[in-house]
Amino acid sequence: MFLSSLHRPVVLALACAILVACGGSDADKDKDQKPAETAGVTLTPDQMKSLGIATRPVQAAAWVRQVTGYGTVVALDTIAQSDADYLTAAAAAQQSEAAANRARSLSTGEEAAVSREVVEAAQSKASADAAALALARRKADAAFGIHAPWHSEAERSQLMNELSSGKTVLVRVTFPLGALPGAMPAKISISRLGGTGQSWTSGRVWEAPADPNLPGRGFFVLVSGSDLAQNEHVFAGVAVGQPQSGAVVPASSLLLSEGEASVYLETSPGHFERSRIGTDKPMGGGYFIGPDAGIAPGRQVVTSGAGILMAHEVNPSSAGAD
Repeated sequence: MFLSSLHRPVVLALACAILVACGGSDADKDKDQKPAETAGVTLTPDQMKSLGIATRPVQAAAWVRQVTGYGTVVALDTIAQSDADYLTAAAAAQQSEAAANRARSLSTGEEAAVSREVVEAAQSKASADAAALALARRKADAAFGIHAPWHSEAERSQLMNELSSGKTVLVRVTFPLGALPGAMPAKISISRLGGTGQSWTSGRVWEAPADPNLPGRGFFVLVSGSDLAQNEHVFAGVAVGQPQSGAVVPASSLLLSEGEASVYLETSPGHFERSRIGTDKPMGGGYFIGPDAGIAPGRQVVTSGAGILMAHEVNPSSAGAD
């Protein structure tokens, strides 16, 4: 059925009204849409104080790739027993050699005071004690290496006093096969297990005999000024390659979310933005980051309250409740 000429203007007017109304509704929706919020979190000084937000400057640092090994603090009684065996054998050899020399001097001349049998017995005793001394030295070399510093009598006394007083500990470390090609490292760092950040570096290093139970390259390290206990297990590290400049962020700044690590930086007064970092280079109670991370030394990093900032960023409405 076709519309009459009388009804057509009415229908057209209604259609225009509907279109205008729809267009007005869309315009109102566009007008009501809010602009996208700026990334990060902005707080007033009072809010920062009440939430306990604290920052500190990122410190400059240099990182060198390290080869890691494992070690054990040598028990003091093992060292003391080896030293006692050597000193006992040395004293016996010295005494018997002196007795043999005296017997030889008394057996010569027209008025010999001792017989040839006495001289031969003294010489035999001296030879036996000399062999016992050589055996004690070889045992010490087999246990602690031929380059142990106590081969020098002057160093032996001082070093044994350090070890017995606890001022110094002896650590045997082993690195994987092929991990340390070339010469013996000049310095080795010793770190306590557990990620406490405690470490000590020593240059008193020498080659250790091969360990049949643990393949690899071994060294002995004398560590002074530590509180390491006897038989304690430790990490060992040797720096290799050239140092890399960068910065270190404290472990207290770290946030872990969805398998990623990040920190909050104060980009302007009261405004904080999250930045992802790598955690594959632990350093001194924190984590080293290279220049490619975009966090230069001197920038302010949040060290307290980072979790609260993340909560506000994820749910901005929570800021009003604080």
